[in-house]
Amino acid sequence: MISSPPPTFYLTHTPDGAAVLHVRGEVDLASADRFRERLLDEFARHPRLVVDLSEAMLFDGAALRALLALHREATGQHRQAPTLRGLRPLLAKAFKATGMNELFPIEPSPPFPQWRRRREAARAAAQAVPSAA
Repeated sequence: MISSPPPTFYLTHTPDGAAVLHVRGEVDLASADRFRERLLDEFARHPRLVVDLSEAMLFDGAALRALLALHREATGQHRQAPTLRGLRPLLAKAFKATGMNELFPIEPSPPFPQWRRRREAARAAAQAVPSAA
């Protein structure tokens, strides 16, 4: 069995003061507990939290359950659930199918997420290479 590298998380802040937890990599059964702990920790520390999933390459059912734990925590504290940002199309489809799109405020991706910048750079590099004719 091939194990995937654990996801990484980093925190930034918006100009209006909201904390943004960026999730990068693969969140699956092996890493979902760590993801849940980080979500709950950041939610406890910040009055306004955005969870940016635009760099999450894999997000399975265990990761969805971690987000449900976050929603339960918000409900238990009578707080609004954190905003989710940057859902890729397949993840957005899973959210709609499970009804999770009704539990969280959802924002679109930032204008140019990292993966799109890398893809555009690769296209430009491929076009710049002269053909061997």
